Amino acid sequence: MNEGKAREKMTRGAKAEALLRNEILQEAFEYLEKEFVSAWKNSGVADADNRERLYMLCQNLAALQGYIQSVIEDGKLAKAALDELQSRLKYEKRK
Repeated sequence: MNEGKAREKMTRGAKAEALLRNEILQEAFEYLEKEFVSAWKNSGVADADNRERLYMLCQNLAALQGYIQSVIEDGKLAKAALDELQSRLKYEKRK
């Protein structure tokens, strides 16, 4: 990974981390999950289609959270790679 790409991933990771720390977004995720689960629990026995839809909504919500988390992890890995590259360059300069 080149330095420019690593810095880009670090920036995206920092933005994603700020996004997940945002209390409004956290509240939205919690609210939606609670609403989906409540609707599922209160669905009628014969309403399999609605339960299936609610299940998919829960899965999509988790996928969105997972994607944001993966951007954060990519940023952390990019930072580690960049730190290692900079350490290697310093070491090679000392030789």
